[in-house]
Amino acid sequence: MLQKNPNSLSAYDEVKTLVLSKILPLQQSEAVPLHALVGRVLAEELVSPLNLPSWPQSAMDGYAFSSLADSCLLPVVDCLYAGQEPKMVSPNNAVRIMTGALLPEGLDTVIPFEEAMLQTDKGMDQLLRPEHLKVGRHVKPVGSDVQFGQALLKKGHRITARDIGLMASIGLTEAKVVRKLKVAILTSGDELLLPGQPYSLGKTYDANSDQISALCSTLPVEVVACDRVSDDIETVAQALSHWSEQVDIVLTLGGASAGQKDFIKTVLSSYDESWFWKLAMKPAKPFAMARKSSNSAWVLALPGNPLAAFMSFHLFVLGVIKKHSGQASWAHSPSKVRLLSPLFSDKDRVRWIQVVKTPDGVVPIPNVSASQLAVLSGATGFVRLQPEIDYREGVWVDYWGYGCAE
Repeated sequence: MLQKNPNSLSAYDEVKTLVLSKILPLQQSEAVPLHALVGRVLAEELVSPLNLPSWPQSAMDGYAFSSLADSCLLPVVDCLYAGQEPKMVSPNNAVRIMTGALLPEGLDTVIPFEEAMLQTDKGMDQLLRPEHLKVGRHVKPVGSDVQFGQALLKKGHRITARDIGLMASIGLTEAKVVRKLKVAILTSGDELLLPGQPYSLGKTYDANSDQISALCSTLPVEVVACDRVSDDIETVAQALSHWSEQVDIVLTLGGASAGQKDFIKTVLSSYDESWFWKLAMKPAKPFAMARKSSNSAWVLALPGNPLAAFMSFHLFVLGVIKKHSGQASWAHSPSKVRLLSPLFSDKDRVRWIQVVKTPDGVVPIPNVSASQLAVLSGATGFVRLQPEIDYREGVWVDYWGYGCAE
């Protein structure tokens, strides 16, 4: 049943909590090669199959010797390099050893070249056994980097470029990750033109499709369709029905407010589960969520104005995608920053303001409408203004930063 709030506006935090409570993580997984793992979500805990290092290893270029040697002068009998198999050396001898080389059995400490004292006898270097070094100095013990059985990355972790080296270091060529969410984007409006089409009065270029698709590209998502639907109730119903059976999430843009041709709202009201809200906030006041049946995709209806659609994506869709794709954490938590210019709050609603972050705080970017996209190009994030609060210069506000890919 379509739930409306005709006489009052809904609180954003309550609506977001309800929306996220309806979303369950995907259970399907797939094995993906190392080079394609960035941005994917681990379907199982990543456990190390070995110790790193697996043998005591020199951490310096120098001389390896035994702290148990009987003599003060230790003949230097070999020179060892990284990659060689470990050797057996008498505790009364020493070896030259390079960084990363495996310590010979019987030796336990390394002194750097620049600290070593040598003397030569009959053409052979002899190391004066240091007395000041602790046993094991400049030696990396077995498992000092990674231990066998150690949990390196948790289930639900979204893999970053910083994780790839760690995974390669334990010999992995692939990992099991949650499959990508399939998303369809449907834009409504007969007034829309595709970029590249000749401009004519009364028409508007469709900025939403490419903008929302670009936001999805930064997430573990496969956008399988980016379609426009005409302002015709049968066309809208057919498109929603078709894509609800093909994907995990359908994002609609426009057509879900109170206009005479807002047929998306009309179609969603007939679904098994459906909610519609007018939120006490600006921009992104309208938002709807629906599902035709328990086996079909969730439909998230975003506003048609581009800036409002962008904010609705960040405020609702981002969390839905993170949770649905199996991420262990889907909260986008704010940080506290100083406001460098005064701002006026509304009497009865939250305001989301685009800002530029500086070393001293954030500077608001003025905008006049929910279709004014130019403010996004210069913004580094946004802040939240609560109703009926005096936001003077220097006060602390909640700030959400945009990722570098946005």
